[in-house]
Amino acid sequence: MPTALTNQDAQYLTNNAIRRKRMSRWFYGLCVAIAFVSVLILVVLLAAIWTQGQSRLTTDLLTRAHSELEIERSGMWPSIIGSLIVCFVCALAALPLGIATAVFLEEFKPTSKPLRFVHGFIQLNIANLAGVPSIVYGLLGLTVFVYMFNIFGQIKVNESPGWEIMGAEHYYQVMTLQPGHVVFVPQEDSSVPEIEITEPTIGVDNKGKQLELAVWEPGTPRPKDEATKRRTIEKGAIGGTITRRSWYYFRLPLDKSFLSGGLTLALVILPIIIIASQEALRAVSPSLREASMGIGATTWQTVRHVCLPAAVPGIMTGAILAMGRAIGEAAPILVVLGANVMKSGAPEHLMDNAVTMPVLIFNWAGRQQIEFQELAAAAIIVLLVVLLILNSTAIIIRQKVQKAHT
Repeated sequence: MPTALTNQDAQYLTNNAIRRKRMSRWFYGLCVAIAFVSVLILVVLLAAIWTQGQSRLTTDLLTRAHSELEIERSGMWPSIIGSLIVCFVCALAALPLGIATAVFLEEFKPTSKPLRFVHGFIQLNIANLAGVPSIVYGLLGLTVFVYMFNIFGQIKVNESPGWEIMGAEHYYQVMTLQPGHVVFVPQEDSSVPEIEITEPTIGVDNKGKQLELAVWEPGTPRPKDEATKRRTIEKGAIGGTITRRSWYYFRLPLDKSFLSGGLTLALVILPIIIIASQEALRAVSPSLREASMGIGATTWQTVRHVCLPAAVPGIMTGAILAMGRAIGEAAPILVVLGANVMKSGAPEHLMDNAVTMPVLIFNWAGRQQIEFQELAAAAIIVLLVVLLILNSTAIIIRQKVQKAHT
């Protein structure tokens, strides 16, 4: 038979309950206070940035490039385009690879002991890589993507390094008899840096139109017709090499190109995407897998038609957070692409360099002029707005995908 509580025991239980409720209220109050302080600090920072940079939020900031001569009219348009392109390359490389890795580690677990050891070793390293400083990934990207361990040759100043795969046309640039007019003679041997014109040859003009080029020998009558002068070269004229690159120009190693920057950022966010995707897959109810297997579906069919659709919201949440980190990273980009901010437009081909918003902000914030300090604050506001737009778009897409699978 249950024994009745004595007054002393009842008093003890009552006091214990009161003490636990008091501790619960204190902990709740502490959490609210910490959250309030965090939000207050954020509001103060945003207010300070807005106060300093709101006067520079003009159309010039969004439409012009960085200028050393016209500081008042300096802008960040190339850096906006550069950040979007680099992040696109980053997402294109990191998202499929990260999600596929998470699916393999979570849904195709090995059964044999040696393979389980390898699986656990990979899982441990992925968890550790998520905490590695981004500057380390910058050094890794410099070695792997920029120089590619010097497998394709050492990069030299003012020399096209490595192996050119596609998109490059090499010419000799030669002056014609018409002052200021240049024609281009196709370069047949890339090892010859210049050519001496001594006989008629075939060339192209600035528009790529093919021309038959004549040779004028000094001492003979000089052509008077302007059209003839534009197609005539003085005998003995020296032509130096020039390269025309299409938008799809590609070579190895990647050198300091936006591809190198995007792939380096992909390394930075890859562990985050893998871990977030694994957590989303773990959250899928085991009963759904068992039901799929029970009707005869294979493991891949279960993953494709059951697990992945159910895990899409969690996977996209991790991807959004990862891309938010990528667009704000400065250290890896500084190591891989350098701190040059003088680019005046968007990248012209795949091997072209790019300026990103964090690098431009870093450059402006480190200058002494008050104008650049204000421009840095305005650029921070633009970066926050771009980040907010990208995150909002991704959240909307995530919600639509979630509704489509419910």
